[in-house]
Amino acid sequence: MSPPTMQAAVTRGKHQIEVERLPIPEPGPGEVRVRVRACGVCGTDLHLFGSGFFAPGTTPGHEMAGEVDALGDGVEGPKPGDLVAVEPLHSCGTCRTCRQGLDAICRETQVHGIHRPGGFAEYVTVPARRLFPVPPTLDPALAALTEPMAVVVHGLRRGALSPGQRVLVLGAGSVGLLAVAAARALGAGEVWLTARHPHQAKLGEHLGATRVLTEAEASAAELDRLGREAPIDLVVETVGGDADTLNAAAAAVCPGGTVSVVGIFMGPVTLHALPLLMKESTLAWSNCYAHPHEGHAGADFETAVEIVAARRDALAEMNTHGVPLDEIERAFAVASDKKGGTVKVTVLP
Repeated sequence: MSPPTMQAAVTRGKHQIEVERLPIPEPGPGEVRVRVRACGVCGTDLHLFGSGFFAPGTTPGHEMAGEVDALGDGVEGPKPGDLVAVEPLHSCGTCRTCRQGLDAICRETQVHGIHRPGGFAEYVTVPARRLFPVPPTLDPALAALTEPMAVVVHGLRRGALSPGQRVLVLGAGSVGLLAVAAARALGAGEVWLTARHPHQAKLGEHLGATRVLTEAEASAAELDRLGREAPIDLVVETVGGDADTLNAAAAAVCPGGTVSVVGIFMGPVTLHALPLLMKESTLAWSNCYAHPHEGHAGADFETAVEIVAARRDALAEMNTHGVPLDEIERAFAVASDKKGGTVKVTVLP
């Protein structure tokens, strides 16, 4: 008898992705099989898909939420049917960084959806300790926002956010918008946001932005002027790619302040370092999230679950498109079109 199969999206080359039938994976020792209910399309997915980075045969998708379906040997705690968000990391667990809970910067770390099968599939197997329970009443599409929310929580912590500070978020894509919500939840006094499109500006205000800056106001010269009038303690860069946002951040941040880089730059960048030097500002790179080696207490993912659950009504407006798995090509196309009102596209296996 043939093994049972599932639908899964598989890359076949640059800008090529197809839905195929693959065997349903079996959880190994210490693993859990998750029935994926929602998986967000991330800007990183778009960058990697368009650059041809994905190896042929990759199943992308790392913003996952779903139901526990089956337990591997030795797994205790999760129960079939539990709704969970997935921290999509595999690390060695024994090196110094892993022992410190910094699994994302372990030299052996692999990511589901990039190096290992991801969530654009009906089922995925992951280590049991990478599951974070979410309220059963939470829409799975909202639960899938836990992963990018954890990214910005980590970025704000890397930036040493303190209550009452003024924060500037560069970029109003889904990560930038989540950074606004997270900064407010973690005690920022004011949150400014740069937005290119009207629908982004409106949603940013709804999520707690106290001031939205236009593209003209987001130039380095104008941010330097604005930052002199109202000191900006922390700048969170969320754009990445080939944008010139590091220089804008360096101009904006106040003396002694911090720039936290959450966006992923895909190649060399030009940074005029003198403004950072003269102001003794800190440039902090942020990679994924931190995870205590034992238990979940204090994990960025744990905090992200709390924020998503508490702000579910406001965050629901971010999920502008839900697309069936068998229309994965359309999901990528819609996610690439920011002018049409798209914020977050979620694939629903």
